[in-house]
Amino acid sequence: MTQYMVWRPAYSVGSASIDNQHKQIIQIINDLHEAMGEGDESAALRPLVERLLAYTDMHFEFEEQVMEECGYPDLEYHRHQHDELRHRTEDLQRYLGLVTGPDLFYFLREWWLDHIQEVDRRYSAYLKAAVLP
Repeated sequence: MTQYMVWRPAYSVGSASIDNQHKQIIQIINDLHEAMGEGDESAALRPLVERLLAYTDMHFEFEEQVMEECGYPDLEYHRHQHDELRHRTEDLQRYLGLVTGPDLFYFLREWWLDHIQEVDRRYSAYLKAAVLP
C-alpha cells in the first residue's frame, strides 16, 4: 500500500538520531492510515497507542538531553510542550474505548505539523552548531 506520509530531507532537525526517532511518528501515522483504509482501525488502535506511548517516553527524554547538551535556551518551554503531549498521549490510552481512528489520526497529524515541524525546528540551529549525533 502507498504510504500516506514519506520522510523528506526538509523535515530534518540536524540530528540523525532525532530524525530517526521522528521517522517513527511518520510510521505510526502510516500504519494508522493503512488500518483505517482497510477498515481495521479498532484492532489497530491499542497497539498503535502503546507504540506511541513508548515512543513518547524514549524520544522526549532523549531530545531534552540533547537540547540540554547543546545549550538550547528554550529548553524549559520545550519540556513544557513535551509534558502536554505526554499527558494527551496518556489520555488517549486511558480513554481508548472512546478513541476512534480519526481521533488518533488528528492527534498524530497535529503533533507532526505543530510540534515536530514548528517547535522542534527551533532547536535545529543549536544542534547543528553543537555537532551532536
